[in-house]
Amino acid sequence: MNPVFNSSSKSGQSVFEVLIAVAIATLIIGSAVTATIITLRSGSGGANSQKAYAIANETINNVRSYAEASWSDLYSPPPLNDPNEGKDGIDQYHLSVVSTTTEYTVLGIATGTENIVFTSTSTGENITYTSWFTIQDVNRTADNWIGSGFRDPTTLKITANVSWTVGGTANTIDLATYASKIRSRSVSFDDWGGSSGVTTPVTGPTRDYYAIGGNATITAGGDITMY
Repeated sequence: MNPVFNSSSKSGQSVFEVLIAVAIATLIIGSAVTATIITLRSGSGGANSQKAYAIANETINNVRSYAEASWSDLYSPPPLNDPNEGKDGIDQYHLSVVSTTTEYTVLGIATGTENIVFTSTSTGENITYTSWFTIQDVNRTADNWIGSGFRDPTTLKITANVSWTVGGTANTIDLATYASKIRSRSVSFDDWGGSSGVTTPVTGPTRDYYAIGGNATITAGGDITMY
């Protein structure tokens, strides 16, 4: 009597192959889902960073424009309005609207930060971006390169900062640039009868001056003799 087993053997092999195929498909689908989630999260994070970069870039451009129009206010920031204070790269500032007309908007420097909120009903986005900028004095070498040396009253380092939080994770970016005093005003003086010892930048007409050594003689009438 010959045993018959060919039919059951093929059936068992088919079931085994089906189980392996299902397992492989499950792994592939699971990996694809994981990859999709990671890609979506990365895409969302990239979009948030792009918005933060756009805010920082706008801040840089606005501060540059402000520097051209009101250099003395930027060089002597609030609240002390002292050219020797508030420019340590730590104090926070932002540009706020002082007044508006139908033709233009006047900005001014304010202390602290400002919040910019992005919301979307379709995506459920609700993120608050905190924006501010810092100011630093710039020193130059004897060769006029930026570095250690004497303070340059015509150049400031501006750093725009933006921070935001998503899913409990804090994020920050910063952009830095140099702002320079481009526009200059010429004023004629015929009276130097004030006092010597001025060491800060002159931002308006004054009778005071700065003198060093004994190479200048200033008379009561304002005449200056150099020798």
